[in-house]
Amino acid sequence: MSILLYIDDMVITGPDLDAINTTKSQLSKAFKMKDLGDLHYFLVIKVIHTPDDILLSQCHYVLNMLYKFGMMDCRPISTSLDRNLKLCLDSGAAYKETRFRPIVRSLIYLTIT
Repeated sequence: MSILLYIDDMVITGPDLDAINTTKSQLSKAFKMKDLGDLHYFLVIKVIHTPDDILLSQCHYVLNMLYKFGMMDCRPISTSLDRNLKLCLDSGAAYKETRFRPIVRSLIYLTIT
């Protein structure tokens, strides 16, 4: 059995339904809890139940990222810079690195979840 806890959200899962119910009963004696039934979302991960499997999807999170960063109409390319481009410290106007921090932060979160 596994218990996933994030701030005030908890998921109790495992192969033994009796053990899950016992754990929920014991926890509800010590903490105020509400059973929301089958899991549909946890953090930004959508949980899809099928007869044979449980599927996890981050499609909604990715679409929100694309919208938030103004990239809904972008087309994929193999590289974003010219391969022969030589960069140096004095090669022009500085870019704002803070512009890219939220994008990188979101991509890191996407890859670790």
